[in-house]
Amino acid sequence: MIKFLKQTRLSVILLAVVVLLIFLHYLGVLGPVENLAVTIFSPIQHSVYSLGTKINTFYGRLVGQGDLAKTNQQLTDEVRRLTVENAQLETRLEESQQISQQEDFIAASGLVAITAKVIGRTPAANWQAIIIDKGSEDGIEVDFPLVSAEGIIIGKIFEVKKSSAQAILINDSRSRIAALVENESKSQGVVIGEHGLSLKMELIGQNEVVKEGETVVTSGLEPTIPRGLVIGKISRVLAEPNSFFQTAFIQSLVKVDSLVVVSVLKSVNDD
Repeated sequence: MIKFLKQTRLSVILLAVVVLLIFLHYLGVLGPVENLAVTIFSPIQHSVYSLGTKINTFYGRLVGQGDLAKTNQQLTDEVRRLTVENAQLETRLEESQQISQQEDFIAASGLVAITAKVIGRTPAANWQAIIIDKGSEDGIEVDFPLVSAEGIIIGKIFEVKKSSAQAILINDSRSRIAALVENESKSQGVVIGEHGLSLKMELIGQNEVVKEGETVVTSGLEPTIPRGLVIGKISRVLAEPNSFFQTAFIQSLVKVDSLVVVSVLKSVNDD
């Protein structure tokens, strides 16, 4: 009880002192003392305030950097997603355009064809060949020719599986295509690939008049390849004086590496 009375008395005294100081402050009596206290404690107060400001700024920067890093990562992820979507859309658009062009040619020429997608390249070294997603169950057979838009021949089937097939491209050195030049004499020869780099037409008679810029097409001498499929245009003619034959170098009209869809010709429409 005595301890409680002492604590109560001390509280009353402190309250009275506080009230008195407030009263004296408003009367201006404490002005000199307050000025002295401000003068003494100002440097300390300034240091404490500056420290607090620096801590607050540092914390704000940390939070800001965290938000910035998060935002930057979100933007990076969004750019990556949009890039993938754009690539997929371009691929589908390219497929659609190539299919449309090939269907137009097939319909106009009266040929029967199977549309197939290119799904890879033959892994064997020094082979210029592609893999398509159609096989024997779709009616694909060995030696069937492959064409791109507007009847440009790009190769022929050399191996068939149930649901896929491999086609050797005409620029492969193992490829042989019976061909003719669309000139007055319909000069004939054989188009051979040059290690995936170019094409050349050999066994052209020395007396044949073959010129740069003339178109070379399939001759139709092969049972599975119809006549008139475009191979390319002559870029240069080499005629050796003591040879029975001359050679025409051919510029292909299609970039095989850019093809995503091809048409495999089955037969000629007899209607």
